[in-house]
Amino acid sequence: MTSPSSAGWTLANMETTFRAVTGTPSTDQLSDDQVKALLNNYYVYSMPFELKEQITDQFLTFLTTPGIDVYAFPGGFFTDAPGAYADGFPLVFYQDPDIFFQDWPQQYAVDNIATGDGITTAFSGGLQNPPLIIGSLFIAADDPTGFQQVLTDNGDGTLGGNGTGTINYLTGAYTANFSVAPASTAVIYSKYQGYVGNRPQGVLFFNNEFTFRSVPDQAYQILMQGYIKPNLLVNANDTPLQPEWGPVIVYGAALERFNYTGDNESYDRYYPVFKRFENVALGRTIQQLTEQQSVPRF
Repeated sequence: MTSPSSAGWTLANMETTFRAVTGTPSTDQLSDDQVKALLNNYYVYSMPFELKEQITDQFLTFLTTPGIDVYAFPGGFFTDAPGAYADGFPLVFYQDPDIFFQDWPQQYAVDNIATGDGITTAFSGGLQNPPLIIGSLFIAADDPTGFQQVLTDNGDGTLGGNGTGTINYLTGAYTANFSVAPASTAVIYSKYQGYVGNRPQGVLFFNNEFTFRSVPDQAYQILMQGYIKPNLLVNANDTPLQPEWGPVIVYGAALERFNYTGDNESYDRYYPVFKRFENVALGRTIQQLTEQQSVPRF
């Protein structure tokens, strides 16, 4: 087996070792780009989910914005760990929408806005129970014949659908311009979720988004733990997040290569070697957990 040219698990050394393990010393068999792709595919897309215990977790922090209840999962992390705080106060952490909305019901207010006259298409005014949860508003015009027009909230302060309109989520001021004038005696009404802003008490993590209840009324510091998503190794001197991960990446990528090519003999031969280096990589986490005393949450 060819040894790395220098100590440490740089990308260049991992490429050299990978070629030796897989018996592909020539770029005619595998190009340098193909080798990098195999190593990175395992390091970034497979290893974090197979061996999450050894992936570094760090504080995932961000500030809330008044009136904004939904926040995208930040880049740089591939998952989070249950447990979250708002300005140091613990939040109830949910991962099941059914339980979350059971505890925090989605209740809609209904306002009768106007009655159609067969001529007017534009309506404006103020809703009775602001502020509104973003994306929750729709304004409908139902005439006696059953014809209905609906303007829906686009989530950016505008309304679309059977016409156009605007909504100020904080004040409740709206405009509604229907494509066709609602018929005489048509009922024009709105439905929306109002809220009372406060410090968040619970957070739902679902579909790579965080949803807070109560809806924040000001900036709150959100603190939780998240597992870092490894960055692609690009340059020859790039190294993995932890130095002991180098051989895990090499042999993990090699096993995937053997699996692709149907080389079961090599797969079986190197699987114990992979497990040995996996145990070495897990040594840091095992030592930390061994020394850590359990603390009850009550």
